[in-house]
Amino acid sequence: MRVALYTRVSTEDQAREGYSLEVQSEYLLNFAKREKWQISSPEGSAKVYEDDGYSGYSLDRPAFEALMDDARRKKFDLILVYKLDRFSRRLRDILNILDELETLGIEFKSATEPYDTTTSSGKLMIQQLGSFAEFERNRIIERVFPGMIKGAQNGRWQGARYTPFGYRYDKELKKLVVCQDEAKLVKDIYRRYLAGDSACRIAGDLYNEGIHSRSGGKFHSKLICDILKNKVYLGKLVWNRNRYDTRTKTKDGTGRGYRYVQNSPSKVIEVDEVHEAIIDPETFDRVQKKRQSNTTYGGGYTRYKNRVYYLSGLLYCAECGMKYHGVMLDSNHLRKEKKPWYRCLSKSYPSVTCKNPQISAESLEKQLIDEILYPMALGFPVEDAAEEIYGEMLIKQSIKEPIEHYTAQHQLKRKRLDQNLKQQSELYDLYKANHMNIEVYRQKAAELRQEEMSLQKEIQNLKVKVIDRERGVEQRIRTQYFLKSLRERNYQFTESEKKEFMRIIFRKIVIQNKEIVSGQADMSEPWNFFYNRGLECQKKQLSKKRKSDRCVSVLKPSDVR
Repeated sequence: MRVALYTRVSTEDQAREGYSLEVQSEYLLNFAKREKWQISSPEGSAKVYEDDGYSGYSLDRPAFEALMDDARRKKFDLILVYKLDRFSRRLRDILNILDELETLGIEFKSATEPYDTTTSSGKLMIQQLGSFAEFERNRIIERVFPGMIKGAQNGRWQGARYTPFGYRYDKELKKLVVCQDEAKLVKDIYRRYLAGDSACRIAGDLYNEGIHSRSGGKFHSKLICDILKNKVYLGKLVWNRNRYDTRTKTKDGTGRGYRYVQNSPSKVIEVDEVHEAIIDPETFDRVQKKRQSNTTYGGGYTRYKNRVYYLSGLLYCAECGMKYHGVMLDSNHLRKEKKPWYRCLSKSYPSVTCKNPQISAESLEKQLIDEILYPMALGFPVEDAAEEIYGEMLIKQSIKEPIEHYTAQHQLKRKRLDQNLKQQSELYDLYKANHMNIEVYRQKAAELRQEEMSLQKEIQNLKVKVIDRERGVEQRIRTQYFLKSLRERNYQFTESEKKEFMRIIFRKIVIQNKEIVSGQADMSEPWNFFYNRGLECQKKQLSKKRKSDRCVSVLKPSDVR
C-alpha cells in the first residue's frame, strides 16, 4: 500500500510539548516501516508533507494543498498523520476532507489513535475526535489571545511573519528594527507626497525605475497609501486593528477564506516609542492633513457627492481592450469643483500605453440615450399592443431556451457526474486488485478526473442559468417601464435602478475617441429587437417629414405676379 505522511506544527510551544516536525516524522516513518507500506513522497527530496508554522484552523497550507492535489491524482492509497488535530482542528473541515477522500478511494489513519474509516463506528469516533480537536482549538484561542494582548502592551511585535515595509523582525528582541535601504525609500515617498506627487504617480515612477516591493512585485497606489498612513513609522506599535470575521466568507460567501474587517477603536492597542522611528511626527501630521484635504474640504464636507456610474462594468476601450471606470476629476480648480468622467483603466497601469481619451459621464450618457435608448423606446409601443408584442417575444425566447431545458440538462450532467465518480472508484478497485498497471491507471484516472472537473463547472453554470431564467421575466417587465418613461421624458427611477437596467439591456459597449463605436453595443434580447425596430420607425418618420416638406414647397404660392 502506498502511504503519504503528513505533519504540521503551528507554534514553538507545540515543539516543546513533543509535537515537533522531527518527532512526528520519525514516528510516522517507523510506523510505515513496521506495516511494510511504500511511502509516497511529495515533489522534491522530502519524504513527508510538512507544514511548518501553519494553524490547524485553516486549510490554506502549502503542504496540505499539495497533499490533496496528489490525492486527486491518486498518487497514494492512504494518508497517515501523527494525530487527527495535526490534520485539522475544525470538525466541519475534517468531515468534508474525509468525505472527499472516501470519494477518491483513499483511506485515512492516525498513527496514535486507533479507528477504521470504512466502518460506521470508526466514522463516529472520527467525529468525536474532531469535536475534541475543535474544542482544543477554541481553548488555545482563549489562552493565547490574552497573552498576545499583554505582549503588545509590553511593546513586543505580534505577527513576526509580516513586518511593515522599512522594518524587519528581530527574534531575540521581539521588536522591529529599521531596514536602512527600505527606510530610505519610505522617507522618499513621504517627501514626494508632500511635494505634490500623488500616490499613483509615485507608484508609477517606482515601477519605471525598476524598484520592486519586498515580495518582488511592483508598487501600486494602495501600497503607497498604506505606507503614508501607517503609524508604525512613528515608532509606535499598533495592534489588533483588523480581524478575520469567521462568520463571513470572501467572494460573497463563496470563497475559501474569511473577510478581513476593522475592529472598533476601543479594541486597538497603541504603544509609543517601541522601536526606532523612520518618520518624524511633524512630517507624518503634514501628510495626514494633505491626505484629508485631497478628499474633503476644510469643513469636513466631501468635495463631491457620491455618484452611481450606471455604465461602469459595461464600457470597454476599443484600443487596448481594458474596461472604462468612473472617476471624479477637477472641472474648476479655483472653486474646487469636480465632475464625473469615464476613463480607461490603462491609466492606472504604467506598463500599458493607451491613447484613448477619457469622456465625461454627462456626454457619454447623453449619447447612449439619444443614439440607442431612445430609438429602442420608439421600437417598444406604449399602447395596448405593447403587451402583445412583448409577450410574443418572451414566448419565442421560452420556446428557444425554456427553463425546463436547463433543468433537464442539469439532471443529465448530474447523472453523468455520478457515473464518473463510480468509474473512478471501480478503476481504483481494479488497480488495487493488480488487474491494471500503474501507467494505464494514472492515464485513465487523470482523464476521469478532468471530466469530473468539467462536469462540475457545467453544472454550476446551469444552476446560474436556471436562476437567471426565473428572474428574467420580472426584470424585463421592469425594464419595459423604464423605456416607457424614457420615451415620455418622465424619469422617475433612481441611479441604482438605472444601473440595474443597463446591465439587463447591454452586455458590452465599446468606446473610441469619446464616442460609442457604431455597431459594437452588444445588447441582449429582446432589447436588440426593439432597437432595430426603433431605427426603422425613425427612418419612416424622417421619410414622412421629407415628403411633407416637399409637398409644402410645391403648394406654396409664388411671389411673382
